[in-house]
Amino acid sequence: MKSAEQTREPLQPLAAGGGCTVKPACSRDPYEVLDDLMAVIEALCPEWPPRRVFDPRGSWLL
Repeated sequence: MKSAEQTREPLQPLAAGGGCTVKPACSRDPYEVLDDLMAVIEALCPEWPPRRVFDPRGSWLL
């Protein structure tokens, strides 16, 4: 005896064409949006923070 009824079709399809369409949030060019974001980041932090040098000699020549 089975307690749950078995169905042949899945209740929620996992395919891209499952009947649910999602439009992009913004129709602008993604590179334009990235450029605007980088302009804001540069305005908030105009200089790179100092970082330590990995090699005390400062040279990576072979």
